[in-house]
Amino acid sequence: MKCPKCQKLVPDRSRCAECGFQFYAQLDDAAVAHVAADPDGKNIQLPSGRMIRIPEEHKLVPTIMPLTRAQKNKNLLMAFLFLVLIVITLMVIGYLSLAVDIGFIWIFVLMFGLALSWNMIAHVIDFFNGEAEVYTDRLIETERYRVGTGYRSIYYRAYFEQLGQISISANDHYEAIPGALYRLSYAKKSHLLLDIVQVGSSAE
Repeated sequence: MKCPKCQKLVPDRSRCAECGFQFYAQLDDAAVAHVAADPDGKNIQLPSGRMIRIPEEHKLVPTIMPLTRAQKNKNLLMAFLFLVLIVITLMVIGYLSLAVDIGFIWIFVLMFGLALSWNMIAHVIDFFNGEAEVYTDRLIETERYRVGTGYRSIYYRAYFEQLGQISISANDHYEAIPGALYRLSYAKKSHLLLDIVQVGSSAE
């Protein structure tokens, strides 16, 4: 992997062997105890091995803010991608219907097509609506994990004090500062995570 600080290729480990950059920064035990105590939550084991308790459902009230140009473009791009998937699905089904008798598969195809259509419409609504739901929460820790065997996909998760566990991008993972406050913007209709921006310093 490439170190995000010195840009040198280094082994996949928790700290860069070249410049010492820590890929998996974590809060100390006292800070974790402070930000992760919820009587109605669920137990989560962090990558560091600590067990914390985070809410199953958050009670944060969002602030409604206008979408930025980049956020509007992200909704438009997602709508276009779903449109492409719908067209590809229709082409494949059209070909299969001519080649073989697909019978009851039509029911599943219809449900899949409706799901794709709904997602596309939701992103179009978000684009024209022009508003985002914005939450501010404190980051506890991030996680990098693989799924599957052989050539495995890499995914990233973040654990927040109130929002709990969410999926994030690789860039957000490597730039994350546990203990800092972050502003998370979501599209109102599609609930797409638009961006994560740091707004506060680390917990003391």
